[in-house]
Amino acid sequence: MRMQDANFFLFFPSSSRMRSIIDSLKGSRDFPRLRIGIGRPQGRMDTINYVLRPFNKQEREELEFTFQQGIEAVRILTLEGFDKSATYVNSAKAIEQLG
Repeated sequence: MRMQDANFFLFFPSSSRMRSIIDSLKGSRDFPRLRIGIGRPQGRMDTINYVLRPFNKQEREELEFTFQQGIEAVRILTLEGFDKSATYVNSAKAIEQLG
């Protein structure tokens, strides 16, 4: 997958995909999700332009790290459960590695 495709995949169709998942679970929202935030546009930049613009070099590096963290979080989720996975994702150690 090209990075430009990743931009589109990550940000745009997510709400319709989430609705589809919720519908297939008979309306239940009780399932684990790994959410990746994109931050907010600086200054007066339009939100849509911010979301659709290509990643800059720093963002691509952060995204690579985030994907690796996400893969590890899913591994922990499947082997050790939601609580351990959530602790891993929200731990200071994981956040420090990003900085």
